[in-house]
Formats: sequence, structure tokens, C-alpha cells
Amino acid sequence: MTMSLLKLARRDSVALLARPRNFMIGGMGFVAGFVCLVIAGCSTPNVNPPAPRAHTGYVDFHTDSSLGLTWRIKRANEVTGEMKTVFSDYTPFEDTVLRLAAPPGTHRFQLYFMNEVTEGPATVSVPVVDGKVTPVHVTLTPAGSSLVDNKSYEYRPTVRASRRVTRIVTEENVLFHIGAVAGTPQEYQPKERMPYYSSPPN
Repeated sequence: MTMSLLKLARRDSVALLARPRNFMIGGMGFVAGFVCLVIAGCSTPNVNPPAPRAHTGYVDFHTDSSLGLTWRIKRANEVTGEMKTVFSDYTPFEDTVLRLAAPPGTHRFQLYFMNEVTEGPATVSVPVVDGKVTPVHVTLTPAGSSLVDNKSYEYRPTVRASRRVTRIVTEENVLFHIGAVAGTPQEYQPKERMPYYSSPPN
């Protein structure tokens, strides 16, 4: 009877010690997933493998020169048509070619630039072929101007406490039209060897 009670107590103590460990593993998984969503949206990275991967095509979104754009690209779901972000980066992109991997098929993409004032996203249909690269020529054309209100806040001391003051500065910015034209799929090469690639400035 005594031995049975000792075994039961030992089993319960082991179970209690194991629970915090399991909780931490689950918590870390949740945190990792949350960080993935916040930082990159679990999106497709800018890729440039030396050779194409199996069952994969590639899309080169390229500009004529380095424009320092901050890109956001969405791709339509093949079944629902819903646009989902596949690339998003708030860091200005200094290269002239942004390459994304995609499954073979015809895909609809939307292009946004988060550091420019535009008329809206450009939508382009792109044929993606297994083991090949489809170029998409992207342009920004001035289409007028737009007034943008920039708000700043400052706190000014008063007799009893401090008071927040809102300052609004209206600036005139160039309004751009985003153009995007898909070309014919080409044989795969690293993007530095594609004919439309140009080296970014040092």
C-alpha cells in the first residue's frame, strides 16, 4: 500500500513538472507565429537561386533604374480571388529587379508603393511557367499633384501640467500612376544576368 502511494505521488509530481515546459513550448510557437505575421506577414522573400526549383516559376518586377521604392505586392487566390500579400518590405529597395517565386499558372498581382503618393495599385495578369522567369516592367509616371496633411504633436508646459498641441503642415506631393506590363516567360538565369537588370548605385 505504501509503495503504491509513493508511485502515485511520484507520477503526479512528474506530471506537474512537465506542464510548465509544455506550456512554454506552445507559448514560444505562438510568439514565433505572431512575430512572423507582424514583421513580414509570412510573405514570399525576394529570391535569386542559381537554378530554378522544381515545380516553381518566377516573376521579375523590374524598373529602369533604382528608385528606392518600398514595395507591397499582393497575389490573387486561385480559388477565391482574394488578394493576399506575398511581399511587403518598408525598407527602400535599391535593386532594380524584385524576383518572387510562384506556382505555375496565370496569376493576378497588385503592386503598391508605400513611400509614394499614387493613384492606386496597379493590377497585372502574369503567366508563370515552371522553371522560367516572366518579366514585369514597372513604371512610375507623374499624373498630377496631391495635397497631403502631415501631423506632428508636441507637448507644451502649462501652470498645472502639459498640453498637447497638434501641428498640421500641408504639403504638395507628386501623384504617380503605377504601370505594370508583363512580358513573355524567358529561360531562367540569376537576375544579374537578365537583360533588363542594371546595377544599383554604390
